[in-house]
Amino acid sequence: TLPTPFPVGPVNAYLVEGDPLTLIDTGPKAGVSRAALEAGLAERGYGVEDLRRIVITHHHVDHMGLAGELVARSGAELWTHPYNVAWLADYDAERQRQRPFYDQIWRGAGVPDEVLRLMEASSTGIGRWLDPVTATHTLDEGDILSLGGDAWRVFHTPGHAGGLVCLWEPASATLLANDHLIRDISSNPVLEPPPLMNGPRPRRLVEYLHQMQRMAALGPEVALPGHGEPVTDVPGLVRQRVAFHERRARRLLEALNGEPRSLWDLTQSLFPRVTRGMDYFLALSEVLGHLDLLEDTGRARPEREAEAVKWRRL
Repeated sequence: TLPTPFPVGPVNAYLVEGDPLTLIDTGPKAGVSRAALEAGLAERGYGVEDLRRIVITHHHVDHMGLAGELVARSGAELWTHPYNVAWLADYDAERQRQRPFYDQIWRGAGVPDEVLRLMEASSTGIGRWLDPVTATHTLDEGDILSLGGDAWRVFHTPGHAGGLVCLWEPASATLLANDHLIRDISSNPVLEPPPLMNGPRPRRLVEYLHQMQRMAALGPEVALPGHGEPVTDVPGLVRQRVAFHERRARRLLEALNGEPRSLWDLTQSLFPRVTRGMDYFLALSEVLGHLDLLEDTGRARPEREAEAVKWRRL
């Protein structure tokens, strides 16, 4: 468990002994995270230089920020889903490449300029928590990864992040779930553009609900999360998450009584106390995800007029 300087608190990294010695996720490039990781390795008789493989479960900086430094010190291979490769190689360049997608969404949503400035400032600062690094291998749905002599199957489970993967070991019924399943908090369905900026916008919450149910259907005895304690009742947790998102969708549907409303207007209604840049982004992502869920279930639809997009209850 690695402390971080972020509001989310500590992040979990997993060390798999055997050949090759493998670290799953790294924590951010922060002194407190690095010190805790080195201490944890030392307790087991290892140093950073002994690592031979690093697996990154998704591209969020609290999970991958130390990867560049660790690879430089150890020469370890770096494995991740293809979606994450560009983020690892040049985080700021990838953020700029995706910026037109977000600009279009925010214009249509009616997000005020001051809020846009706050979100941009928050996003700009993320790059200081990581170093660029090149992935040497990719992982995707159906691949088998040998960890500690056991065969772990890769599941691509977009929702919280487009390149998020879970790892499944059927003999022990263990799911390495990272941020896909967390016991005490519900991970945000984060708004992202489609791969290569082509095709329709991914509906991350709709995907997330499907992928959670797919993982529950495996019948895990335990899920090892990216934050907090292990999950020992995966089906029960998934039922809670599905019910939570349905309650929020119904609350949003109630807010759509009357005239059509913009994403910004609805976000203010549901999250009136948000004031920080990253929190604005997460709140907008959350509300848009639930609007997608309402559209997917035939309860609401978007209406476009020029650049403006408003949502109407059906």
